[in-house]
Amino acid sequence: MIITVAINGCFKQTNKTEKGTYEYFKAHLRADMEFAQNKAKFGEPASDKGSGIHIYVYTLKDSTAIWIGYTDRILYARQMDSNAQLLEVLI
Repeated sequence: MIITVAINGCFKQTNKTEKGTYEYFKAHLRADMEFAQNKAKFGEPASDKGSGIHIYVYTLKDSTAIWIGYTDRILYARQMDSNAQLLEVLI
């Protein structure tokens, strides 16, 4: 029984940082990342909402999104809901 609890605990921990989740971005996104690094780590953004700056949008599995404001560096990263309302500030 203890082994089952330990295995389930490890499995749940791994799922929390699964690609395409808020936790994955929170664990891996850094303010000093260049766009090529973002793309390598998180994949191609779903869209670029920017006008004047790039706002790369990554749609998450829970239907929220990560918006990364970017020029030659990351200006901000935010988790947004489906109505474009701010949920969390990552950077």
